[in-house]
Amino acid sequence: MCAMQAIWVDPAARGGGVATALCVHSQAEARRLGFRAMQFNLVVASNAAAIHLWRKLGFEQIGVLPRAFDHARLGLVDALVLYRWLD
Repeated sequence: MCAMQAIWVDPAARGGGVATALCVHSQAEARRLGFRAMQFNLVVASNAAAIHLWRKLGFEQIGVLPRAFDHARLGLVDALVLYRWLD
């Protein structure tokens, strides 16, 4: 597996509720379209803020991708697979 790198959210843009609004909207659209579940295939394990947000919105961890993300400071870190049943 090839390790991935990501672009981080600018600190000035954090905390404004954009990610929450996007996730709530995407869940509503998924339900409207007949989907019964949603899955995030890669949430970097060191991103505590993102993990907190997804768990707050009903997602649970169902898997781990070992050393799947190449963090600029931490080196290779795990990525989490998060899932939510929508019904």
